[in-house]
Amino acid sequence: MTMILKTKEKGGDGFQNRLLFLLKETLGDESIRITKIKEGKWRVQAGKDQWFLKLYPTRQKFQLQRAVAQALHQEGFLRTPGYHPVHEGSSEMKLDEKIAGLTEWVHTGKIFTYHTFKDRHDALSVVEGFHDSSRRILKKDSIQFLPGQVLIEKWKKRLQEFRSNRQNLSEYVPLAMIDSYIQIGQTALLGLLQHGFSDESCILHGDLAHHNFIRGTNNEMYLIDLDLITRGPCEIDYIQFANRILPFCGWSLDKLWRHKPLSEYKDDKAFLFGILFPSDIFREWNRFFREGTIYRHNVWNYLMELTVNQFHHRMVCSRDIQSLL
Repeated sequence: MTMILKTKEKGGDGFQNRLLFLLKETLGDESIRITKIKEGKWRVQAGKDQWFLKLYPTRQKFQLQRAVAQALHQEGFLRTPGYHPVHEGSSEMKLDEKIAGLTEWVHTGKIFTYHTFKDRHDALSVVEGFHDSSRRILKKDSIQFLPGQVLIEKWKKRLQEFRSNRQNLSEYVPLAMIDSYIQIGQTALLGLLQHGFSDESCILHGDLAHHNFIRGTNNEMYLIDLDLITRGPCEIDYIQFANRILPFCGWSLDKLWRHKPLSEYKDDKAFLFGILFPSDIFREWNRFFREGTIYRHNVWNYLMELTVNQFHHRMVCSRDIQSLL
């Protein structure tokens, strides 16, 4: 059964009221209450139970993520939230062409960050478990519609967009700095094209930002948000993770290699070219030029820290990486 509720309203109380009605009808529970967390995401209170509600853009996206989460649980990996039993049947909650999905609510303590070695270590342990379980899943060939990774193509576009913004960017950042980032990006991409990745295959998470790790009140670490999952070699996730944590390692390769899963790639040229690529610089500035005035104002200090204040440390780290190559 598909429960469909249409509304011309894109947000606000009217939309939320209809969403609440949809949940009550589908779950058969008049006690349900919802609290908006951010756009497209809510906390659901149903008696003593809490659930996380998210809107998925398509049925295929929802079904893929649910299938992967379910398969992970069957393999014994319980560090990603499971889905509500209502999704095991034929019921489907459709709202303005989007699918509403309910997953387990993880009770959390303090916000997770990459600042300490222990937190980075615990996050990496969860990623390792995710990869190990997903390899077994792929061998069973039970997951449909899982796309292949396209990291190099994505980074090519990211560099091209950044280069196209060069003149506008020069109003905020010295051209010498901009051209240094472009040159390093070009070098990294050429190296990746030349050496390529391994042939192994697992499910890649694809978005290992700190906000996708949460530590429960039981002190267990969880990996959330499977929106960007793809199929590919695990080093691609580790490249992204290394790029995310390098600023918190003081741009020190010695501190990066203290994390064992990463140290195994210290002689891998594709991995080294991957962590050479200044992905965050390109990503954040490209978004800066796409967004409006309010967003630009809010991220300005962060972008200056990222691009200008860290420039010297980044260049030293880049030279260290290139010396290993």
